[in-house]
Amino acid sequence: MSPSSPVDQIKERLSISDVVGSYVKLERAGANFKAKCPFHSERTPSFFVSPPRGTYHCFGCNRGGDIFTFVEEIEGVPFGDALKILADRAGVVLKSVDPKAKSEYDKLYGLIEAAVEYYRECLSENNEALLYLKKRGLTDETIRAWRIGFAKENWSGLYDTLKKKGYADLDIDKAGLIVSGERGYYDRFRSRIMFPLANPSGKIIGFSGRIFLPYDKTKEKELAKYVNSPDTVLYNKSRVLYGYDKAKAEMMRENSTVLVEGQMDLLMSHQSGAINTIALSGTALTEDHLKMIKRFADNLILALDSDAAGFAASERAWKLAISLGLDVKVAQIPKGLDPADFILKDKEGWEIAISGAKHIIDYLFSGLKEKGLDKRTLSLEVSKKILPYVAEISNKMDQAHFVGKLAGELSMAEEHLWEEISKVKDSSSAALPPPAEKKQEFFRKDVIARKIVGIILWQEGIKGSVVDTEKAKENYQKIAENYGIEKFAEMKNKEDLVFESEVYYAGHERIPQELAELFRNLEKELLEENFSKAMIEIAQAEKSGEEDRADELLKKCQEISKKINEIKSRNI
Repeated sequence: MSPSSPVDQIKERLSISDVVGSYVKLERAGANFKAKCPFHSERTPSFFVSPPRGTYHCFGCNRGGDIFTFVEEIEGVPFGDALKILADRAGVVLKSVDPKAKSEYDKLYGLIEAAVEYYRECLSENNEALLYLKKRGLTDETIRAWRIGFAKENWSGLYDTLKKKGYADLDIDKAGLIVSGERGYYDRFRSRIMFPLANPSGKIIGFSGRIFLPYDKTKEKELAKYVNSPDTVLYNKSRVLYGYDKAKAEMMRENSTVLVEGQMDLLMSHQSGAINTIALSGTALTEDHLKMIKRFADNLILALDSDAAGFAASERAWKLAISLGLDVKVAQIPKGLDPADFILKDKEGWEIAISGAKHIIDYLFSGLKEKGLDKRTLSLEVSKKILPYVAEISNKMDQAHFVGKLAGELSMAEEHLWEEISKVKDSSSAALPPPAEKKQEFFRKDVIARKIVGIILWQEGIKGSVVDTEKAKENYQKIAENYGIEKFAEMKNKEDLVFESEVYYAGHERIPQELAELFRNLEKELLEENFSKAMIEIAQAEKSGEEDRADELLKKCQEISKKINEIKSRNI
């Protein structure tokens, strides 16, 4: 390939760290960068970016490549579309091609863009729809920047326009813009404020339409308030969050994400300065959504309508968020107001609500206390409604913090709460596929062990080693024998381990300290695993009436907890 090819031009203008860093939080690691892999869940970073090589590689899931491979993977698009995304970003002009040779993606993107412009033109002609948006608080700049439009009340305005532009019925249908009826095709969206939905790179892939019938308000009750595009080749509702493309940079900078329900909530939040806000836009929060959030932020602030029923209906999603390592908090919105109306009424109050968001466990407990329950009923409600959240916290120290806090509030011994948590874990683990659970548990400790062995092997093979490799080997062997993990000599793919350590630690000034921390983390991980196993055994012993064994196991848990705290204190 010639040096002047578009691919080479793009690579000359865009570094691998710039491209990957726009999707993932990168940390400097010598001459390279490290991050938590965006393609699989992990607690310890095993994803590395090498600017000198222009490549990335994850030692956890073994994915790797260059900037084009990365965009293909993370955007879920073929090479041609990855090329266009990066060309636009690099300012490289791609030669035009014969329209007949354009891919299906090209046609659909073109259709969606034509629809965006049609809806925008319709909005400019509809004073009532514009007045409605401005009464809700939106400025002309926000309306323009977010490309908001309007779908007319007639049945085929968009369809007729697209047909005149030469688009085929089949392609318009594939884009999700029309519906087939007895008399032929008609527009999917009619009499609606139109909000374009974008993928992470900012390409419009679908729409969400809010009903707007200024002439006959009675009909609004008969129609869905919001209608979204159906799933298409471009649009998958489980992987799209409104505003994500515009919010992700600020999410990374703030290390937090504000989650609202509707488009107006998001637009008003962005307009007020909270750029790290994203919206569900009429869809349920999925695991894919949460993983998208986790790529850029560790803190998730829920700023939803003050509707207790709606909050409770999504409790599975909040538990899943906690289990993925997100710190979930709740911003308290005045009753009777949604975030958009609250911001319009009291912008400073919105800012205070976001900055003062409570951890979800504190929020739920405060709600129970406000009910004025007697002590026994309060304890039962905590067991039923709050401990399932505590059980999902993956960080054992954080989990212990909330156990201690709740025990203090309830004037109860901590061990009673731990017993209830073990029952919750036992119940939830029974509903999960055992192989997946086992794989996840062993993966975390294995990553740390591989890093330790990699450092030792790497330092053994270089002059001027800063590590006492023999002592380190003995330390690892002792841990391996005590906890039954893979021994030093049994470790596979040693060349990969050396490469990983060299990439990660070359030029690092604190290698001995890093190795010592890895040893502490490995032992803590193994102790936490034993702690979890013992808690499950306690529940099983109680079920079978083995009270003496349950007491012994409880003492074992307390001893393990003490050791974990000792290791934690050595980190301070």
